[in-house]
Amino acid sequence: MENAVHASTARSSGQIVLAGAGYAGLHVALRLSAKLSNHPAVELTLVDRHDYHQVITELPRVAGGTRAADAVRIPLKDMLAERVRFVQTEINGFDLADRRLLTEAGPIGYARLVVALGSRPNDFAIPGLAQRTLSLYSASDAERAWEAASQAVSAAAAADEPERQRRLATVVVGGGGATGVELAGELAEMLPKVASRHGLAPDRPAVLLVEAGPTILAGSSPQLIGKATRILSDLGVQVRTNAAIAAATKEGFRLKDGQLVEGGVFVWAGGVKAPGLVADSALPTGHNGRVKVDRYLRVLDHPEIYVAGDLASVTDPRTGHVLPPLAQVALEEGETVARNLDAELEDRPLEAFTFHDKGFVVSVGPRRGVADIAGFTSGGRMAHLLKDAIEWEYRQSVTHLRGWDPVAR
Repeated sequence: MENAVHASTARSSGQIVLAGAGYAGLHVALRLSAKLSNHPAVELTLVDRHDYHQVITELPRVAGGTRAADAVRIPLKDMLAERVRFVQTEINGFDLADRRLLTEAGPIGYARLVVALGSRPNDFAIPGLAQRTLSLYSASDAERAWEAASQAVSAAAAADEPERQRRLATVVVGGGGATGVELAGELAEMLPKVASRHGLAPDRPAVLLVEAGPTILAGSSPQLIGKATRILSDLGVQVRTNAAIAAATKEGFRLKDGQLVEGGVFVWAGGVKAPGLVADSALPTGHNGRVKVDRYLRVLDHPEIYVAGDLASVTDPRTGHVLPPLAQVALEEGETVARNLDAELEDRPLEAFTFHDKGFVVSVGPRRGVADIAGFTSGGRMAHLLKDAIEWEYRQSVTHLRGWDPVAR
């Protein structure tokens, strides 16, 4: 193999530690545990603060009131093989020199470490944003967002003046990416039903989607953007593009052009960045604090550490841009890391990571969606059913098929 790397210093035994049970970390745990039958001395440890895996792609449905928070939390005990030791604790940092993962339960030594800690909301240093908006990066976040929206509609129903009712019952979503579009669609469908239950006119709640760039779903095809925009319009969502936020105040979002966007609830879905403990570590980082890796997903200057998921800074050679923080990217990176760890144990060449783009699917409300698959764009009910099918397949792969590889090769 060209430019192949052999693990000449690979240890036939030792501790492999996986930090994070998100899409990438869980996939490594499931795939690698199935490959360890020939290596009984190897210990595989998964560390996470929660004893469940969160299906992040379904959070907009929780925040839109169409799915319960517990429905997107899958207990790790239902997925992990006996070969995987699970430690539930908070991760505090890294001792790179002594090869230890630092946790509240004490340091955990490793021969190989996989860092798959996901990301956190990025407020882009906008004044007041972190303090005055709800985020959408966990099932608990999503649950709080739906409770806040429901309570705002209830408060609007108790208000006397129509103008106050409108302001209270308005949910402003910041960020026009997939998460923001999905959330806006869900809320636009569900809030009128909440209003009716409180005796408020169903047309009184409003959903505003605010995007700093020139278009929603940036990077998608014009056809997909057009279809998504039309569905949002049908649902009554007010979309404002080229609307960069200068500050979040008590009154609302103050835009850079001076306009004020008022509302009762503000949810931020405008991007992610690396967790603080990674940003504060000695790991080499780049844009948004993501860790720089080689073509095998090993940390630069630290070949004993792999990074996968949102944290990995991987450039797509086709576009020259860093791959976006998407679930399908995390799963493919997790697959490559699992293969490479197995290759190190078997003294085989490592495999360079290559992203196989399977397309882009976004639900827009509980009944419709848009999809770009293999060069074809679709919109409507079929695209939403496709999103449902993808979510179902993922759940099957982690609960029944134990990390079955969905990547066609």
